[in-house]
Amino acid sequence: GLVLAACGSTFPGNTLAEQVSGWAKTTGFSAQVSTVQGDLRRIAVAGQSPGSVRTVCDVLETDVLAANQNLPTPDHALTTFLSDAYSAAGTAGRDCFSSAGGSTRLTAAALAQRTTARRDLIKALARYDSLTVGLADGSP
Repeated sequence: GLVLAACGSTFPGNTLAEQVSGWAKTTGFSAQVSTVQGDLRRIAVAGQSPGSVRTVCDVLETDVLAANQNLPTPDHALTTFLSDAYSAAGTAGRDCFSSAGGSTRLTAAALAQRTTARRDLIKALARYDSLTVGLADGSP
């Protein structure tokens, strides 16, 4: 194990920026983050039927699980921000789903977790940008 650890990262690329950029491209990072952000905007919207709320919240949970499967990233801080964001988004989805029966407490909890998830996604995107800013094609 020690010999393999000394060989370097399991991610292709010579620099951390190249590794992160390559990871982002192969995992569809940009599309996944956009999907989760869109899902977060749609949860706990007043005036929806309980069935519609449950569907939107279930979609969020499904999309978060899919995005989480692409962790870890080559960068520890990026992984932490994304893991925190996905965890908060998953909790928001579960609370949102359960609140469809009319629980104002769970709706408030879902909205609070949504805010946390959004904040952590912004941190993750900022970290990604700071890592890949010097690359010719830093876009995921």
